[in-house]
Amino acid sequence: MTTETIARPTLAEALAANPTAALEDIARAADVTPLDVLLALPAGEVNALPGEHMVAVLDDIVSWGEITFIVNTGPVILEAKGPMHGGTVAHGMYNLKGKPISGHLNIAACAKVAFVRRKLFSMETRSVQFYGQDGGCLFKVYLGRDENRQLIPSQIAAFDALEARLQGQA
Repeated sequence: MTTETIARPTLAEALAANPTAALEDIARAADVTPLDVLLALPAGEVNALPGEHMVAVLDDIVSWGEITFIVNTGPVILEAKGPMHGGTVAHGMYNLKGKPISGHLNIAACAKVAFVRRKLFSMETRSVQFYGQDGGCLFKVYLGRDENRQLIPSQIAAFDALEARLQGQA
């Protein structure tokens, strides 16, 4: 009986082979965490800040209008499109109110909040991504698009302003 070892690509090789793939797909290919992939993105594509900014970021996103909220567990990718209606903090959780996006987010679980600008499957995107202590992605908030599938300029401005404000606090 022989045991073959299948060589996995390094993170750099996996990222180079498919630079616009979902970060989770690149992570699986290289056997690393999605946070490892995020932090390996080219300069200008990501600004990762401490997770302590989670509540401030979510509170700001309330004013952005319709966004896409994504949870990607690998075999399941859940998306909800709509405005976020804010939340309250209680018992260590950020409790999202409203529809279609509601739920309970463990604040202490968030290690990084990342402002991401990159092509995803060849389409320009902007998102705020929240990463856990284990390097897994908790969830992502993607900016909305207009009827021509273009990013909404007012959301780009809000994204940029929030990032700049928080960067100044980091």
